[in-house]
Amino acid sequence: MRNALLAIVLCATVVAGSAAGDLNIVFVNSEVVLQEYKAVKGVMETFNRDVQGWNEEAQRQKSELERMQKEFASQGLMLSDERRQEKEMDYQRRLGEYEQFVQSIWGPDGLVEQRNEELLRPIINKIQAKLVMLAEERSYDFVLDAADNNILYADPAHDITSEVTEMLNAEEGLD
Repeated sequence: MRNALLAIVLCATVVAGSAAGDLNIVFVNSEVVLQEYKAVKGVMETFNRDVQGWNEEAQRQKSELERMQKEFASQGLMLSDERRQEKEMDYQRRLGEYEQFVQSIWGPDGLVEQRNEELLRPIINKIQAKLVMLAEERSYDFVLDAADNNILYADPAHDITSEVTEMLNAEEGLD
């Protein structure tokens, strides 16, 4: 849906722009920029080390749970009801801790997502600043991202958002 809307807006702008004069549209491949920008390498090494540490901790907890499960299975018949219930409760508590740990790391808004944002945000801001600088210096009207079909820069003179909204509201009698 978003790509279709982007295509419609871009086509409308190109048609309107071609009537007013030539548009200067360029593109960049953000994936290639991130792969080839040397500052990203160190950041990704830091990020990967952090993720590896979290993976190792998750694996350690999972191994402990497996050990507890095997121990319980082999000793289960020999344990008193009270001791068996104690071990089962301890296992369930640790399983809950493990699941909570995994969720806190890899779940929505987890540490992986937060750390990625923390490390990459300054780099993305720097890239964006360079794109805007180039676009303004070279009088580009639009800078598109070939990697994900997004507009990275648009000359505000080509923004027809308010006009479209006004037309839609007027058509619905909501002006």
